[in-house]
Amino acid sequence: MSDAQNKVGTYELKNCIASGKTTQIWEVTENGTLSFAMKLMLEDARKKPEEKAILKHEFKVGKSFDHPSVIRFHKIEVSRDHAFFIMDFFRAPSMKVQIATNLPDVQSRFARIAESICTAMTHVHEKGWLHRDIKPENILVNKTGETRVVDFSLASKIAKGLGKLVGGKSKIIQGTRTYIAPEVIMRKHVDERTDIYSLGVTLFELATGVPPFAGLDPNDLLKKHLSEAPAPPSAINSNVTPELDQVLLKMIAKKPSDRYADMREVQTALKAVRCFKEDPAELYGRSIREAKEQETLSVDKRLDSRADADRTAMGVAAPAKPTKGKRKTAAIGKLDPVVKKGAPAGHPGQQQPGMPQPMMAPPMMMPPMMMPQPMMMPPMMMPPGAMPPGAMPPGAMPPGMTPPQMPQPAMPSGGMPPQMPAPVTPQVGAPQMPVPDQIQAPPPNSPTPEQATSASTQENDAKNESDQAVRSIRLPLERPKARGHMSDADEDLDFMTELPDIM
Repeated sequence: MSDAQNKVGTYELKNCIASGKTTQIWEVTENGTLSFAMKLMLEDARKKPEEKAILKHEFKVGKSFDHPSVIRFHKIEVSRDHAFFIMDFFRAPSMKVQIATNLPDVQSRFARIAESICTAMTHVHEKGWLHRDIKPENILVNKTGETRVVDFSLASKIAKGLGKLVGGKSKIIQGTRTYIAPEVIMRKHVDERTDIYSLGVTLFELATGVPPFAGLDPNDLLKKHLSEAPAPPSAINSNVTPELDQVLLKMIAKKPSDRYADMREVQTALKAVRCFKEDPAELYGRSIREAKEQETLSVDKRLDSRADADRTAMGVAAPAKPTKGKRKTAAIGKLDPVVKKGAPAGHPGQQQPGMPQPMMAPPMMMPPMMMPQPMMMPPMMMPPGAMPPGAMPPGAMPPGMTPPQMPQPAMPSGGMPPQMPAPVTPQVGAPQMPVPDQIQAPPPNSPTPEQATSASTQENDAKNESDQAVRSIRLPLERPKARGHMSDADEDLDFMTELPDIM
């Protein structure tokens, strides 16, 4: 590497995409023009001949492929100072990253992604190679659904003819535990159906967001691949169709004979089924909008309930809700005066149409000096002994009326009656003085204490229901995590890097 630590050979390092134990993936440019991807071996790994052999093997396998969904390899350099090979730079994150950060969108492109992988793996198998490490980290996907299969460091030749008979058990187990096939664990013969199993686990994770198996430790995970029956994807994601359930479960069958024979059959089966009941991106968008609307409605109800609680604490009753189609019943003490039969017009017991009926204080509670006085009218010229029309004789009372019992003032010790103050004639336009002990009528629409208590109870019930509705909302991205799922750092490296052997 040069003194500036930014060049390897004729290539300038721009951005480190991924880093593993033995290699790194860099975005590089040559002569400041086109961008490429470089798989660069670290200095410590260059000292090990077996690591250099793996790098050369991967380039040899990748160079033999020519398919639009398989990453294209260009050139390799291995020397004392550096070891790397150059391939196309595909500007897209891995499927693993998109499952973790953008699951609904990548699920909406499920059919195209699956078809691209199947065609790529058909090409790889026709060239006589097994990938043996198909997983989301080794599949790059862009926004339009185009894919690139990468990392052929564990690829092996497909045994044909006598090779199936003389081939013994493998001494080591290679692969990634979450996606490894049972026959690999048992060190039995592997073929195209081994890659079908790993692809089935990968598509299962894409459809649900989680892999079908998870163990408490690495050995427990391997045992589940051998003995545990996976749950159907629709049990985890209800949007998955039963048809897709059947295809994926057949791909991850325990026995290779129960799986599809080759990738062409898998591609045909996936084309014939509908993957999801609704478009995942549209379903997720609608759930987000509904959650926001429910949250807004809940906040409004909560604010109304708090306002009613504040009014109740201050002694102000909450406004009563109007009733439709029901007769309003006034509370005791707020009934209109009873109209007696035969009462003349203008009488206090007769309510005038269109006029509000004031609440009059009882005569016993009104001081004599504040009694309402009749208006002074100019005298009319009447003949002697004649009475005006409608007038009543002195001392007579209208029918149905009872003369008020006025308290008699106590006589002083001198025997002289007290001097009554002269009646005060109200002046037109003069301000009226307040009556000290006059009973004030309550507002006509004020609720009774029973109504206020009922309204407050209804508001509290609405608040509790709205809080419970908010707590029950669960966004579609809150997926159940697999119990005891082990860290990918212990078993998986970043895409396009070598993977450690599983012992």
